[in-house]
Amino acid sequence: MTMFDDRTITDFDHHSPEYAENSRSINASLRAQCPVAHTDAHGGFYVISRYEDVVAAAKDDETFASGHEVNGIGPLGVTIPPSPVPMFPIEMDAPDYLPYRRLLNPLFSPAASKAWEPRVEKWIDICLDQVIETGSFDIVDDLANPVPSLFTCEFLGLPVEHWRDYAEVQHEIIYTPPEEQEQVLVRYLEVIGRVFGMITERRAKPEKDGLISTLVTTEIDGEPVPDEMVLSMVNLVMAGGFDTTTAVTANALIYLADNPQARQQLIDNPDMIPQACEEFLRYFTPQQGLARTVTKPVTVGDVELKPNDRVLLSWASANQDESAFDNPDEVVLDRFPNRHTTFGIGIHRCLGSHIARIELATMVRRVLARMPDYKVNHDGARRYPSIGVINGWINVPATFTPGERLSNERLPGA
Repeated sequence: MTMFDDRTITDFDHHSPEYAENSRSINASLRAQCPVAHTDAHGGFYVISRYEDVVAAAKDDETFASGHEVNGIGPLGVTIPPSPVPMFPIEMDAPDYLPYRRLLNPLFSPAASKAWEPRVEKWIDICLDQVIETGSFDIVDDLANPVPSLFTCEFLGLPVEHWRDYAEVQHEIIYTPPEEQEQVLVRYLEVIGRVFGMITERRAKPEKDGLISTLVTTEIDGEPVPDEMVLSMVNLVMAGGFDTTTAVTANALIYLADNPQARQQLIDNPDMIPQACEEFLRYFTPQQGLARTVTKPVTVGDVELKPNDRVLLSWASANQDESAFDNPDEVVLDRFPNRHTTFGIGIHRCLGSHIARIELATMVRRVLARMPDYKVNHDGARRYPSIGVINGWINVPATFTPGERLSNERLPGA
């Protein structure tokens, strides 16, 4: 680190291979040496790394804006670099944001999410049935990817037999470094175009189930929700639904494979699994952080920020902060309290958190019940080359003692 113009300059880049390999030590250095650090990466931004500062900024939505002005003037959204397609309503600010949040809240409530649990478990067992007799599977390809993807497609009302088309490009755009995304963006925009076509079809014939049909038949302030806004909300649900749960599930199952005592503890005490999953969410923070744009002068720590400064709120670093968590570099299965920042803080707290918890806990529970002796082949495992958005895995091969199918149902699109 060097000093320049009274601002601390670092070479921090959350999309870099170095960060992917050493994120915990980099975050620890930032918290200890420069908790509000400036970097020239991606046009320049500040990274806020301490728990107290991250939470305070996330709660202050008047000073730290989430909006995304498509003309490039003003706030630039919640990702660094900015997303090519604005993600509304998460990239909106109050009061414009509030009617859309009120519209979506009941659909993602604890009760509404709980009602989906049988479907989640059904998808999990169908996925496990495809491999249970073979004695080998890939934790990502055969479980952690298809389960959230199938559920998300069903929830949205997209054809589940095409789940791979929707999911794979979302994964690619997440783990491909920004400077290498040109070809991925072409495929991504093709998929978004297909989804937009379905939205216009549902507008004409909204008889199908799913969130898309709900949105095209709903009014806000007496007006239909515009197709472009429906598309953005669907895109946001896809982005959140396809990748974050996949990432934390893979990390959790790797940890349990490598720590047989912890695994046996959960096998013997399955009621502990939800609490353990809260710790997996903290320790293996899937979404590393989200950005904000400063709207007025503000001081964070001893650093003065000015309007239009970009800041990254590091959920991952906050979750590793020793001032907020005892022994933060250890997985404590029964940690309580566990006020992690994984689902965000403030008005933009993750809508899908209740569903994500159900998916994660149910996948862990069913794997421990049906493949209790699984072992991970670390030599064949591949991490995301960039974890600047999601801390995930491309492949995690594993072996186990073969078991019996529960049904002969095939995976859609197989």
